[in-house]
Amino acid sequence: MAWQSSEPIIVTLTRDPEPSAATTITQIVVGSLGLAGFMLFASVLLGGLVAFLLVRRHRRRPPEMDHLPSVSPFAQGPPSAPVP
Repeated sequence: MAWQSSEPIIVTLTRDPEPSAATTITQIVVGSLGLAGFMLFASVLLGGLVAFLLVRRHRRRPPEMDHLPSVSPFAQGPPSAPVP
């Protein structure tokens, strides 16, 4: 079991001798528009890549190949020869 130190922790707060330049509302708006623009560009690029891959997959293997043929007597299919 760990024991805590009984000595107090003292934190001293000091002020900077020269205050730094304050961030303006213009800098915040321009920064957020830059971030939103980057996110928009990334999402369009990723969406285009996913769409390209899906179209390519569809052309190589059409969805009809993923399903078994229907065995329903009501389904449209090639005509069969009459049973004698």
